[in-house]
Formats: sequence, structure tokens, C-alpha cells
Amino acid sequence: MSRWDVYEGEVESGHLSWGVVHTENFIRENISSFEGKNGDFAILKVLISLLAHHDDDVKAIACFDIGEFARHYPNGRSITKRLGAKDFVMSLIEHENSDVQQQALSCISKIMVQNWEYVN
Repeated sequence: MSRWDVYEGEVESGHLSWGVVHTENFIRENISSFEGKNGDFAILKVLISLLAHHDDDVKAIACFDIGEFARHYPNGRSITKRLGAKDFVMSLIEHENSDVQQQALSCISKIMVQNWEYVN
């Protein structure tokens, strides 16, 4: 199994945990895989649905991954907005869990900022 297969299996299972497949480098290296076999961004849609998960860690990790997709995929910002991620993530900014809040705020920043490379 490739690392992408491991990632895809983890996301589809809904049991996300921090690790090597939830890093900027992994997502950047595998960004084209997010398109899916049919070009329908199915894995991104699953990540967006996980924003409503009962586990706060899953919500935080989904926010991170969605933000990195928006940041690294060409036109990723508009794709995440079109799929409704922005509204879901905005609702998590005032979440009671501070990690969820932090990841949601970071994700929204990545969705909204056009020239991320200029932000330090």
C-alpha cells in the first residue's frame, strides 16, 4: 500500500489521527491525488463531512487537511468554497475545544488568503 492508500483509507474510515499523512509535505506531494479517479474530489468531500464528526481530534485534523488542500491545489480555495467547506469551518471557529478552534482559524486563513507565500 502506498502512503496515499493509507491516507485514503484513514479518511474514508472517519478515524483520523495525527501522523505523517497529515502534514504539509505529505499533502503537497500528493495534492493531485485529491482529484480522485473520477475527478470528483471524493476524498475532499469526505474530509468536509468529517467536520461534523463527534470526535474533536477528527474535526481538527480535517480542518488542517482541508486548509492544506486549499493552499496547495491550483484553484483549491475556490473548490473548497464551492463544496461548502468554508461555512462548515467558520462554524468551528468558536468551538469549545481550543485545538479545533486553532485548526479552524488556520484553515479559514488558508481558504481566504490569495498569496499565502507572502504570509509569515
